[in-house]
Amino acid sequence: MRAAIVIAVKDLRQKIRDRSALMVAILAPLGLAFLFSVMIPSQEGFHTTYAVVDLDGGPIAQGLRAGPLQGLADADVATITVADSEAAARAQVDAGDVDAAIVIPAGFSDAIQAGEPARLLVIGGPAALSTEIARSVLAGFGSEVTAVQVGVRAALGASGSAPEPSYLARLAQDALAIPAPVVVSEGKTADRQASSTTYYGASMAVLFVFFAAQFGVVGLLAERRTGTLARMLASPVGPSAILFGKVLVSLVLAAVSMSVMVVATTFLLGASWGDPLAVVALVLSMSIAATGIATLAVGFARTEEQAGGAIAIVALTLAVLGGSFFPLSQAPEGLAALSLITPHAWFIRGINDLAADGGIGTVAGSILVLLAVGAVSGGIGLARARRVVTP
Repeated sequence: MRAAIVIAVKDLRQKIRDRSALMVAILAPLGLAFLFSVMIPSQEGFHTTYAVVDLDGGPIAQGLRAGPLQGLADADVATITVADSEAAARAQVDAGDVDAAIVIPAGFSDAIQAGEPARLLVIGGPAALSTEIARSVLAGFGSEVTAVQVGVRAALGASGSAPEPSYLARLAQDALAIPAPVVVSEGKTADRQASSTTYYGASMAVLFVFFAAQFGVVGLLAERRTGTLARMLASPVGPSAILFGKVLVSLVLAAVSMSVMVVATTFLLGASWGDPLAVVALVLSMSIAATGIATLAVGFARTEEQAGGAIAIVALTLAVLGGSFFPLSQAPEGLAALSLITPHAWFIRGINDLAADGGIGTVAGSILVLLAVGAVSGGIGLARARRVVTP
């Protein structure tokens, strides 16, 4: 054990002075995480602006403004401003001051209370999504009003009476004020998506951790090529100690690379990784998985170039399948299922779980899968890599 640690410390000192290792393990993933998070627009935090023109002022118009439209403002989905006329609202849309405008025409409340058709006007701008949201909200309000009208008419028809128009209007207004019997609320499942900055920080960290992990185990092939491995074996150092030392270097470099990414993206890019203990567990388990796969590649390679090429191919292929370049929620269903064979997908899934205020128990499944990947690939890789250090 002592000999393995001495070998690991020696190699780590060399890698600290190696600028290429610093570039691959830290600077490249941090730079790409920054570029991805800035250049690819995020979908979270959608916000729009509406101008509302109320030419009616009646109770139904007030119910629309105080109900659905105010609900958009309370949910921080939209900023609602008031315009004096349809012409003023159109001017604001054309100038880009608001994304869309909603016009409540005069006589709107009277028409509804009299059971006559009524219309609402939506003036759309370049932001098509904002216009569609406004239309959907107004359509929902219209459906609610229609339901109230049908209920009131059914009740009055059953009574066989012909009430005064004022009583009919008051009855419809009271019906609209009744809270909906069924309320749909948003659960935590919808929040299980890390922010754009956190997502790309995690995806770049898990991509480049394979390149960081290769620096230790690939050193076995370099030591054999330069002849230093033979001199090490001639000393009182066994093959197992040499193997363990190189694997330890890979594990440390992988963990340091990912840890620096977590800290740097948190303080420089504003990423939010979640529960620290769970993040540490995910980082360590992912480092073990990457080290195991790198050891497996070295076990089947004859030269450093072959090993480096194999690790690069494996890392990039798994990154594409595992969602390092795009969220799996945007991928076809088949690719999302296939991604579960990659450690990338399990690591990113764990980060997304932590975005919903999860803890160590929430990511236990991801951690176990990553440890299993590291154990299986590392076990096979060590068995194969013994041929490199066997005299």
